[in-house]
Amino acid sequence: MIDAYCHLDMSVAQPITDLERRMDAAGIDSALIVETWSGDNHACLRQLIASPSSRFRVAFCFRPEEAQPVSELLSLEMVRALRVKTSDLNHLGPIAAKLESTGKWLLPHAESGIRALAEELIRLAGRHPELPIYLPHMGWPRRDRKDDDDWLEAISRLSKLPNLIVGVSAIAHFSRGAFPHHDVAQFASHLVAVFGRELLVAA
Repeated sequence: MIDAYCHLDMSVAQPITDLERRMDAAGIDSALIVETWSGDNHACLRQLIASPSSRFRVAFCFRPEEAQPVSELLSLEMVRALRVKTSDLNHLGPIAAKLESTGKWLLPHAESGIRALAEELIRLAGRHPELPIYLPHMGWPRRDRKDDDDWLEAISRLSKLPNLIVGVSAIAHFSRGAFPHHDVAQFASHLVAVFGRELLVAA
């Protein structure tokens, strides 16, 4: 099994060792560790690059003022994805072409809602038709615990992109109920119907 989207628990003394223990208990062989926007786990990701582990790959956040270092990071085997805010997608420039040519994933973030993100992704995919896109968190079906009225249309439009997959993740975050969060099953079911099982991943 692969956990395709995870962060580190930075409240513990050894976050990577802690994650490995959790993975062993859950029967998970490998994981993509994603940088947080605060950057609190950045040093741990750098540690993994310095001492690579076959169990992990990493995804760094894109910050326009750090474009050159990010370009260099994408040359490393350990780095498999780049996390980008909606507002920064039009600042990727040649980095988008590098993602496309290397087959590494664009990992977008919908800080302004799924409608705005869908519009930017469709424009970007028009310029880079082979760009792999990994849309996490079921495409953000809720905002502030309320159903996003734009979600159904945005998901329908995004399903037309040939190189986009969707992660069923952050279930607890989007649920209004307790575990096992039955109220989000409708979103996952719709994604299965629209994308098909082969284009979904669970994290």
